Amino acid sequence: MPGLKRPNLPDGGLKDLNTALHDLHRRAGRPSTRDLAKLIGPRVASKSRVYDAFSSDRLPSWGLIQVLAEALCEFIPGSAFSEEEQRLHGLWLAATGADDNHAPSSQLSAERTIPSEIEAPTPAPVLALRIEWARPSDLSVQNRRALRFIVTDALSDIGYGAEGAHRRDMSAGSVISVDARREDPSLTTATVLATLEDSLHSSGIPGGYRGSTLRLLAHLGPCARPTVLDAQAQAIEELNELWRHQKTQDLFKNDQAVSAILADALLNLDRYDPFLVDWEYAQVPLFRVDRGPQDLGNYKLWVRTRADRAGGRVGDTPPF
Repeated sequence: MPGLKRPNLPDGGLKDLNTALHDLHRRAGRPSTRDLAKLIGPRVASKSRVYDAFSSDRLPSWGLIQVLAEALCEFIPGSAFSEEEQRLHGLWLAATGADDNHAPSSQLSAERTIPSEIEAPTPAPVLALRIEWARPSDLSVQNRRALRFIVTDALSDIGYGAEGAHRRDMSAGSVISVDARREDPSLTTATVLATLEDSLHSSGIPGGYRGSTLRLLAHLGPCARPTVLDAQAQAIEELNELWRHQKTQDLFKNDQAVSAILADALLNLDRYDPFLVDWEYAQVPLFRVDRGPQDLGNYKLWVRTRADRAGGRVGDTPPF
């Protein structure tokens, strides 16, 4: 059977990833996209989504690459899925910074924090979430304690303890940072969001609360190789930088119990659709001056809107 169509890509990380995926497909005997879709499961990825992973010039989500690699390895005698998974994940991370036209929105900057000639290990992906009450008037002692109780519930629902390096409480809210390889970060984010909403409508919060709206910002990083900071610390710093941006604050909706903004990569739902609400596309222009004026381009994200129908993205396709 002939190989699948290859997209016309410039040299770089995305082309390297696509080449590796086609090579794995070749070693597996070039199974059809129909066979792969059946093996993966109809609720995971359709035939057309499988085809796009090989032939589109857009970067596939890591979740889709992961299940494709697992399926292809079943056709290769003596193959080690864990080794293929690790190799492809490194290439996928490199591809997120390959090109402004193909990089996912989790890329805050194409600027490297270390000279390109210095080899450094690929940082582990980190899912970082910041949760706060929307208004300063909400920051009573009662509300701060209520929010910490809610965050504890959210951590329990995603399989983490109430205390640890994955949690940082502040006077106005909390930051959660977890290993994005533990499970699909889209599912983790959706679980946290659902827990926040459930807790606000629950009477089980000790002492209750008198708040208006919670705000959730979810980021997938780090976007550059860490130098002094470790991957977790750098992802949190990127999250906080995005949070402080006035455009980000302006995008939050105050007519929802929980107003949510997610990095674009977190809404690439190839394995399941846990976000049963509507989302609109937005961008935040980033600019830094600490090392001389630098235009860092746009951070692509999705803002949750008040939904009148079953849910999904606004429009048929993402506008980029």
